[in-house]
Amino acid sequence: MKANTPKDRAVGAVMGTFIGDALGVGPHWYYDMEQLKKDYGDWIDHYTSPKAGRYHTGLTAGENSQTGQVVAFLLESLAGLGNYDESDFCLRLDALLATLDGTPEGGRYTDVAMRDVWHARKVGKKWPRAGSFADTAEAAIRTPVLAGRYRNDFKKLLEYLQSNVRLTHRDPFIAGRSVAFGLIVAALINGDSLKTAPETIAELAKVHGLSLSVSLPETVDADSAEVSFYDAVLQPRWSYEAALDDAVQINPPWTACRLFGLACPLEFMLPAAYYFSSRFENEFDLPVLSAINGGGNNMARASLTGALVGAQVGIRGIPERFISGLASYELLLEMAERVAEAGEV
Repeated sequence: MKANTPKDRAVGAVMGTFIGDALGVGPHWYYDMEQLKKDYGDWIDHYTSPKAGRYHTGLTAGENSQTGQVVAFLLESLAGLGNYDESDFCLRLDALLATLDGTPEGGRYTDVAMRDVWHARKVGKKWPRAGSFADTAEAAIRTPVLAGRYRNDFKKLLEYLQSNVRLTHRDPFIAGRSVAFGLIVAALINGDSLKTAPETIAELAKVHGLSLSVSLPETVDADSAEVSFYDAVLQPRWSYEAALDDAVQINPPWTACRLFGLACPLEFMLPAAYYFSSRFENEFDLPVLSAINGGGNNMARASLTGALVGAQVGIRGIPERFISGLASYELLLEMAERVAEAGEV
């Protein structure tokens, strides 16, 4: 096998994002584990279709959710233009919003953050003031695309992550953790582990004289205009150390999802993603499938995990069945390679 290069890892991070999302389309949001096993068996190991009457009805095995659609819009924009153009991405978002009706069932299941954005744009709010205060993971899930493109330009990466995240998620706690996730993915692409990534990110911020913080929304009255997310940068190292500590035993591994939380808040999803990516370092199947088989919001959990482990193993380390079973995989792969290539300079 050829060397696992930063370009390979950038492509792996992007494709891992789509793969994790698509794996969750069938078994999404099962909080009753017995029902999950009844519907999909003891261990889900490939793409599945939703059961009648459940979320994402109408999609088929291997297709992406609406969250995956939005990630694809960002990828298309970057691949087509070569650089991040927020106005172009927002035009694509507006085109999607025009097809929705503000309800969950409006299109490929519309999550709460996008419903908030739909209503805000409907009444004329401009980007980024249309962003939601939801505490969900969709903004974080977009960040690997920017990480793949700007992995070698820390200043632009931080700027664009902060700006892009705020388009849909304006809560400073969620925005900060989403930005931190993108920085971590970029560090992994460049060869760091989850243990060393925090130190690398802190050093890059220091060298460039940049603050690891996000701006408060204009509507918030506070003494400081920014909120630090430095603690979110440190989080992966602690997860890494815990995952490799013999004194910390979680078996079978997928049950860690219960410990970290099954619901949708990003603060439930990220610890699980960091844990699985550390426990099964430099693997793809076990971390992503553990995230899927844990129930709850397994789609977001697996998408975040897929980005992390894709950034570790690279596109060559992702089993072929996950790539070829993904809807429109040839187009997604081609765009991911173009974005990763642009990030070489």
